[in-house]
Amino acid sequence: MQQEKSKAVISWCFVVICMGIIFWLSSRTADESARQSSSVLQWLIEHLGNIGISEFIVRKTAHLLEFTGLCFLFNVALYYTRGKVSPILSTILTSLYAVTDEVHQLFVVGRSCEIRDWAIDTCGAILGAVGTMLIFLIISKISAKSIDTESI
Repeated sequence: MQQEKSKAVISWCFVVICMGIIFWLSSRTADESARQSSSVLQWLIEHLGNIGISEFIVRKTAHLLEFTGLCFLFNVALYYTRGKVSPILSTILTSLYAVTDEVHQLFVVGRSCEIRDWAIDTCGAILGAVGTMLIFLIISKISAKSIDTESI
């Protein structure tokens, strides 16, 4: 029982850390954010060649992946807290955090609150929820199969 509580606490700590990283990234001015995106784009071009990836795609993919990860972490934390995967609740919590992230950007120089970014973030949350469900399904199938082979 104590081990499960420890897993829950650690999982929630990862959620808070992820939220903190997202908050920090959103605190960067538009110029700082553009420089960061440009450096990622340059790295991609150097390693993959010029395959038509733009700074816009890099920025929006970052939005999507940040919130995919956050939703995954919410799912894991909810699993260790409630004993089951909660894809709908984790998606709602992630989407709500995305709203606060967009509002936060209203107060950062050169940044703005955009419904499009919230929608991308929420799509990331849905992707995270579906991904988590698939991972847990695979793990449960593997566990069930190993239990079946042990009983033979």
